[in-house]
Amino acid sequence: MDVTVLVLMLSLVAAHQEGPPVIKEHPSSVVARRNDPVTLNCAAAGAARIRWFRDGEEVVTSTQDPRSHRVLLPAGSLFFLRVTTTRKDSDTGTYWCVASNSYGATRSHNATLIVATLSNDFQRQAEPIVKTCIGDSISLPCQPPKGTPQPELTWFRDGRQVTNSSRVSVSQAGDLVINKVIKEDSATYVCRVRNAAGTRESTPTQLTAMIPPWFEERPSNITAPSGVVVELACRAQASPTPTVTWRRLDGKMPLGRARIDGQRLVLEQVETVDSGVYACEVENEAGIASAQATLTIVNAPQLLQRPQDIQVMAGKNAQISCQVEGRPQPLVMWRLPALDRTALLLPGLSRGHASVSDDGYTLMIEKASMQDSGTYHCWGVSNGGGVSVQAELIVVPSHPPPVIGVGPQDKTVAPGSDLTLPCEVVSEAAEATISWSYRPAFHLPPRQLSQDTVDPWISVLDNDALVIKNVRLDDSGIYTCRATADTGTVEQAAVLRVEPDASFIETLQLPAPPTKPRLMSMNQTAVLLSWLPNSQVTEEWGQWYTVEYWRQGWDEWRVADAVMMQESCVVSHLTPGHTYTFLVRAVNNRGASFPSPWSDPVTTELPRDPSLAVDQVRQAHHRLSHPIIILTDAAITAPHSVLLTWDFLASTDVSVEGVLVYSVTKTGTVQVATVLGTSSSSHLMHHLSSNTHYTFFMVPFWHSIEGTPSNSQSLTTPEDVPASAPGDVRITVREDSSVLIRWSHISAEDARGKLVGYKVTISYNGSQTTETVMKPWLEARSLLPGHLYTVRVAALTAAGPGPFSDPVLLDAGPNDAHIIHRGNVDSSGSVIYASPQPQWLVYLLIPLVLLVFMITLVYIRQLRKKASSSNPPQVSTIYQDPSIYPDQNSINMYGENKLWHPSESDKDSSVSSARLFHPHKQMNEYAEPRVQELDDSTELYVTTALLTPPSPNLNYNIPWQHQGDDSRVQVNWGAFLPPPPACPPPLDLDDLANGSNHQGPNKTSPDSQHDNNCRFEECERAYSDASEHTYDVYTQVMPVECQDGLLTFNTKLERDCRKVKVECHPSLSADPP
Repeated sequence: MDVTVLVLMLSLVAAHQEGPPVIKEHPSSVVARRNDPVTLNCAAAGAARIRWFRDGEEVVTSTQDPRSHRVLLPAGSLFFLRVTTTRKDSDTGTYWCVASNSYGATRSHNATLIVATLSNDFQRQAEPIVKTCIGDSISLPCQPPKGTPQPELTWFRDGRQVTNSSRVSVSQAGDLVINKVIKEDSATYVCRVRNAAGTRESTPTQLTAMIPPWFEERPSNITAPSGVVVELACRAQASPTPTVTWRRLDGKMPLGRARIDGQRLVLEQVETVDSGVYACEVENEAGIASAQATLTIVNAPQLLQRPQDIQVMAGKNAQISCQVEGRPQPLVMWRLPALDRTALLLPGLSRGHASVSDDGYTLMIEKASMQDSGTYHCWGVSNGGGVSVQAELIVVPSHPPPVIGVGPQDKTVAPGSDLTLPCEVVSEAAEATISWSYRPAFHLPPRQLSQDTVDPWISVLDNDALVIKNVRLDDSGIYTCRATADTGTVEQAAVLRVEPDASFIETLQLPAPPTKPRLMSMNQTAVLLSWLPNSQVTEEWGQWYTVEYWRQGWDEWRVADAVMMQESCVVSHLTPGHTYTFLVRAVNNRGASFPSPWSDPVTTELPRDPSLAVDQVRQAHHRLSHPIIILTDAAITAPHSVLLTWDFLASTDVSVEGVLVYSVTKTGTVQVATVLGTSSSSHLMHHLSSNTHYTFFMVPFWHSIEGTPSNSQSLTTPEDVPASAPGDVRITVREDSSVLIRWSHISAEDARGKLVGYKVTISYNGSQTTETVMKPWLEARSLLPGHLYTVRVAALTAAGPGPFSDPVLLDAGPNDAHIIHRGNVDSSGSVIYASPQPQWLVYLLIPLVLLVFMITLVYIRQLRKKASSSNPPQVSTIYQDPSIYPDQNSINMYGENKLWHPSESDKDSSVSSARLFHPHKQMNEYAEPRVQELDDSTELYVTTALLTPPSPNLNYNIPWQHQGDDSRVQVNWGAFLPPPPACPPPLDLDDLANGSNHQGPNKTSPDSQHDNNCRFEECERAYSDASEHTYDVYTQVMPVECQDGLLTFNTKLERDCRKVKVECHPSLSADPP
């Protein structure tokens, strides 16, 4: 079996080998670069020979021509040493191989050999620099170089490939199209093409998306005082960077004082001639933009008189003068040296013992005390700007004591000679008296010397010098010159020796005194003084200087340690915060000169915050001494608030910590708000008084240093309703039944505006009559006698009426009517009416309430027992539809045969009978009795009108009459008692059937609320909208046309109620009649 299978297989193989060749591998198309080696594969089974053909012609290989670059490989593949493409010879074409043997030939599939080429130059490309505007569309062309095969085209943006989007795309021709160019499209673009022959890139194109000029900040209108630096802001953006040009449209630009800082226009030391219209023009390649603003320069206040530093004794009056002028006239204020920043004094006002003159130029302090010492600021503000100067007031308990300018010196003289001892005293603060004393020895008591001395050879001259003629030996001793003044005492002693062999002493000339020392600078513990030598000093006289100084609390002058050869000196080791006075003497070999004039008081600086550098303080003082802020607007936002906006005239720096916002009234009321930082440019002032004239201004500050105030803005706040009601309401009832109502005025402060009149309301039982009068009185006529009215009065301004006064009762009845007295009776015999004293009413109501409560409990308990024992009544089927009238709406109000059912009109409507039990529904509905045949068992009953609360749309001005039994004066108890329920109870028909008298107060059924199905929260209280003290009262009245004499409930809305009319006739005269 195995041998047979093997034979069959060998037979099949032999049969197969005897056929034509079979192509095992067909050639594939190839794209190759020129001069690159390429192989076209071809493999066949059973082939004796393989040949290659190109475009129908047999390919000549190296076997046939050794010079050929085409080689036929043993396996049958065609190998190209290098592909060529020239005009003479090109390897490009369609190739196939043919395998053959003795049985036949087999042709392979076609394969294409393409020699790739790509030129170096683009046929069309974009410019190296392209500019376009944002929002425009642009196309960057790119026509690639010629090449085979067709090269692929790709765009790159800053080295990254561009992808197609809704806004950016590449056209069929290869152009890059960008729609609605944005700023981010600015970049470098390159068109890149590629095929098998290589890659080519276009010249890079720099695309710039230009932005037309637009303003981030436009110049705004500015009103500035003269003499300041004004900056007109103009900040614009554009791409490329624009050029900024400023022009003045209505005049010449102030050359020399105008410069451009960045894009802003800076005008220095502006004048009124600089007022005009200025335009900022911004231009670049994409376009041009322009904005303009108006500059208004007003004259700032001018300082005509600067205040001077003064020093006064405690208890004396001090006066500081400061004169400020300008157009418009500035408001002059004095800032007192207090931590309270509201310590401002306006002209004609005073605070404590400090007051300001009516013109504001003089600040007077009576009986100054040590606490009044400090720096006083004189501020002048107007809408043109502000000015600030300051003066130092030093209140001292005492002035410096006298100084002996030239005093006696030790002398040694011979007997018989004449001697003069000088004593010249300087006392600038108080007049001093000179006295001389003598004592032979130090341990002996002194003896006073004067013109009346017992020694005729000793005398005192008019210049207080002591003269001793014909000196004797017993004249030796100690001579003391003593100067006494209110400020202190000083003395100087000299020793006189009388010796027989003493030589003659020549009188030496002392140096001349220098000038008054001036303060150059100081700190906390040292001062730098400077002075000039006397004009009589010659150079050959060698001299130096000594400095003496005095401080508060010292009894004498002290000499500084240093000896100065120059005309300046630093006195150190001083105490911070103390006041010193200095003088200088010139000294040479002959002695010391007469003292110089005393310096002005110098107060050393207080210890400052160690965190503040000296340069910072100096810079802040310099920076804040000039106006740097301007108040641009003050707008009223509410009757009690104003919005302030401001601008800084120049860029702020660390020397400005914030601003103080001041509001000042004519009466001297000052409000100050602190706004920290310089980023804020507005502030809302709250809690202002209505109908008040305010002046607003601002003061920049840095720590405790306050700068120059800004310009001011003035306005008057709007009126408001009066804050209080008129008082002392008086009523006079006249014989002609007219009533005169008078009241007192309210103060101007409480009026909060201009009074335009008074609003008077006269109320009676919910009805109200309102009258507006101009004068503080009203004459009312046509009041019904025997009625009690309520009168209230309110003041009226343009903003509306204020609060009403307390209600005052007005009795329009006869003279014997019941009245309540309050206060005094006026001269005409009128009575001031007031609310009645309710003590008796309280005593009456308490037992009545308890009695009614007990009766109600008993009655409800009986009703519950009766209801549980009785059966439900039988009613007609037409009224028993549960869908329309639920069982709980059929209420047994009066017994077995007394039923309450909906009316016939409700049966055919969609209105549920539940409406009968909701009084807030604006309609009146009536219960109808069940119609039955009268028989012996039928009981009498009466229908009850269910009352709804009064509608707010109804007119309640119609008075209604209460028909009492014998009351002549009908009191509106609703103004004093709690209001009755809006749903009145039905009548007790048992009393009605018995013929009871129903005059007097209503008799309330205990289960009336249950029968009427009116819960307390559903019953609204009837009241008058015009008066919170009057109420609608439900009373029983007998109708004019009532059948069978049955009573029912009526209100003031019933037609049968008699109307009361009140007529008020204000008089036109100024005084009440």
